[in-house]
Amino acid sequence: MPVPLPCLCLDGAVRDRPRGGIWLGDRWLAELHLEGDPAETFAPLAQSLLEVAGLGWGDLRSLALNQGPGSVLGIRAAAVSLQAWSVVHGIPVHGWSGHLAAAWAAVGTCDGVVSEGRGGKWVLHRVGAEAPVGTLSEVETAEAVGLRLRPLAGGFRHGVPPGMGDEVDAWAALPGLLASRGLAVATDHPDALNSPAAHALWSGRRHGASAP
Repeated sequence: MPVPLPCLCLDGAVRDRPRGGIWLGDRWLAELHLEGDPAETFAPLAQSLLEVAGLGWGDLRSLALNQGPGSVLGIRAAAVSLQAWSVVHGIPVHGWSGHLAAAWAAVGTCDGVVSEGRGGKWVLHRVGAEAPVGTLSEVETAEAVGLRLRPLAGGFRHGVPPGMGDEVDAWAALPGLLASRGLAVATDHPDALNSPAAHALWSGRRHGASAP
């Protein structure tokens, strides 16, 4: 089902670089990148976006969250903000995976998009010639040897490992990807994707299950 537009999108996957945009059609009507604590940034960021776009809360038809994987704290701060605004303004919430969006943006340029996982592992989404392949998985670094990889923008906290291609940042193209690929899905409980291997939520429940 198409996402009602205009839609206010928030991205906290990179903890110290919260960003947001108002999605309309295949473009950003307004978009902002800020730096700082996401818990203190998303409210003024949203207000600034509305002012730049010349809109009020009553003009929005939906809200959307990058559910990651990424910074659980950053995504959680965005999720809490969206949940509150959803209740106050009666606007439905949707979620998308920034990793999947990056995989779509990287189609034809590499074998996979990766970011830093847990315990020295990498989070990998394989990419084919025409579309992403399969789903997110956590792999040992040795399993990725021989693959042409591009890092997810902001996906490595301590620097990108050597030998990788250019970073993939799907943000500029995100409105078009959301519109054409159906990446945003309605959810009553927006939350941060935790372990890609288990698709667990921040709450500990599996992705797709109802969260408290």
